[in-house]
Amino acid sequence: MQFNVELSELAETQYDNILSYISNVLKNQQALENVINDFDDTIEKLEKMADSFGYCNSKRLKKMGLHKIKFVKHRYLFVYRIIDKKVIIEGMYHELQDYENSII
Repeated sequence: MQFNVELSELAETQYDNILSYISNVLKNQQALENVINDFDDTIEKLEKMADSFGYCNSKRLKKMGLHKIKFVKHRYLFVYRIIDKKVIIEGMYHELQDYENSII
């Protein structure tokens, strides 16, 4: 099944903040490109098979229908929901963040 992937306003802001930090604070162009590529690869996976990835571990988030997918090469993950053929990425988090308690 083909899914249309959208980023929530929060996810867009989080992504922009991550890229800004890598670019402006770390000043690491190669790392910036690598994260962008990993982001794009993860989006492609969601477009093709979003319904095959597991739910969040939290019972509360699982009850809300939230899934998660980890990036392959970086320690980031997306929290997302599926509505029909649409995937809505609700947030982008570093795996060390307590994302399960920061989502409403």
